[in-house]
Amino acid sequence: MRNRWSILGLVVAALAGGCASYEPRPLDARAELAALASRRLPDVVTVRRGGQSPGRGASAFDLGDGVNEDEAVAVALTLNPDLHVARAAIGESQALLVSANVLPNPEVGVGFRDGFNGTPGFVLDADLLFELLKPGERSARIGVANAKADASRVEVLAREYDLATDVRRQVLAVLVAEHQAGLLEDEVALRRRAAELVIQRKGVGEGNDLDVSAAGLELAEVQRERRLASAELERARLELNRLMGLPPSYQVQLSDSGKPLSIAIFDDPNDAELQERMQAGRLDLRSKEAEYLAAEEELRLAVSRQYPRIKIGPSFEHDGVSDNYLGLGATLELPIFDRNQGGIAAATAARERTRAEYTALLHRLTAAAFAARARARAAKAEIDAEERDILPLLQRNQELSRSAFEARELNVLDWVTAQQRALRTRRAYLDSVVAYRLAALDLDAATGLAITRPPTDESRQPPAPTTNRPPGSKAQE
Repeated sequence: MRNRWSILGLVVAALAGGCASYEPRPLDARAELAALASRRLPDVVTVRRGGQSPGRGASAFDLGDGVNEDEAVAVALTLNPDLHVARAAIGESQALLVSANVLPNPEVGVGFRDGFNGTPGFVLDADLLFELLKPGERSARIGVANAKADASRVEVLAREYDLATDVRRQVLAVLVAEHQAGLLEDEVALRRRAAELVIQRKGVGEGNDLDVSAAGLELAEVQRERRLASAELERARLELNRLMGLPPSYQVQLSDSGKPLSIAIFDDPNDAELQERMQAGRLDLRSKEAEYLAAEEELRLAVSRQYPRIKIGPSFEHDGVSDNYLGLGATLELPIFDRNQGGIAAATAARERTRAEYTALLHRLTAAAFAARARARAAKAEIDAEERDILPLLQRNQELSRSAFEARELNVLDWVTAQQRALRTRRAYLDSVVAYRLAALDLDAATGLAITRPPTDESRQPPAPTTNRPPGSKAQE
C-alpha cells in the first residue's frame, strides 16, 4: 500500500513540475508617471563630448549642438510608449508557436459497475486514450503561428517607419513655428517703433490722434498674432516630446534652431520608378502580405479540421472476481453533421477580405505617392519662381523704401505699409519652403524610400534676408 501511495505521489509531482507559477504585477499610475517624468536624453543615449568618439557599435549624440532630425528619430524609436505596445504584440504572436507545438493531453476514462439484482462481483474498466492529430493539422498550426509572428514583426517595422515620418514632420513643425515666431517678433518691433514715430510726428504737428490710434491698434493685432505663434510653438514642442517619449517639461534643443530651412534636392521619379519604389519600400504592404499569408495558413488549418477526430490507447477491464482483460481502446468521431463547414467558410472569407484590403491599400498608396509627387513638383516650382523673381524685388524694394524714408519722401504709414508687405512676402516664402518640405516628407513616406537628399552646396539654402529694422531716431528727425 505504501508503494502505491509513493508511486501516486511521484506521478502528481511529475505532473505539477512543469506548471508555471503566478506572480502578480499590479499597476501603479504614480510610479509609471514618475518613471516617464524622469526620462532624460543622457540616460538613454551615448553622449559624445568634445573630441570623444563612441565605442564600437554605439551611436553617440553630441548634445552640445542640439538634436538633429535623425537623432530625434532614434530617440523616438527607443522611448516611444506606443511603439513598446506594438513590440509587446510580437511576444503574444510568438506564444502561438508554443501552443502550436504542444501535443493534446491524453484522456483517462474510468468506469465502475457493481453487481445488480443478486449478480455477484463488480466490473472495473479504465482507458488511457491519446488523440491522433488530423492529417496536416500540426504543420498548419505551426504555419499559422509563424505567419502571425512574422506579421507582427513586419507590423512593428511599419509602425517604426510611420513614427519616424511623424517625428520628422514634427521637427519641421517646431522649426517652422520658431521661424514664424521670429518673423512676428520682427513685425512687433516694427509696429512698436512705428507707433513711437507716429507719436513723435504728432508732437511736431505732422500727425493726429487717428494716426496714433490706428498705429496702436495695428500693434495690438500683431502682438496677438505673436502670442498665438508662441502658443503654437509650445504645442509643437510638446507634441515632439510626446513622439520622442520624453516628458512634457523636458527641453529638447534642436540643432537646426535659428538656421534657415534647407531645401532638399528632389529626385523626380517617373511613374514606373515611383510605383517600383513604393512596392519595394512600403512596409505596410509587407505587413499586409504577411497578414494574407497568415490567412492562408488559417484556411489550411480549417481544412485539416474537417477530418474525424481519433483517439486510441490501452484499455483495461476487471470483470467478476478475478477476470482481468487488457487490450486496445479507440474512439472515432463520425463527421456526419459537422465537417467544419463554418470554420472553412469563415477562413475563406477572411482570406478574401485580406486580399481585398491589400488591393485597396495598394490603390491608396499609389494615389498618395502620385499626389505627393505632384505637390512636391508644384512646391519646388513655386520656390524657384520666388527665388528668381520675388526675392530680388523684395530686397530692392526694401533698399528703396529705406532710402526714401530717410530722405522724408515717405511718411510713416507708407513706410510701415512697405515693411509690412516685405514681412508678408517673407512669410509667404517660408510657407512655400514648408509646403515643399512637407511634400518631400510625404513623398518619402509614400514610397517607403528616401528620394530626397539634403543640399550639397550652399546654393540650395534659401536666402535669409535680415529684417529691415526701422531707421534710427537721428535719421527720422
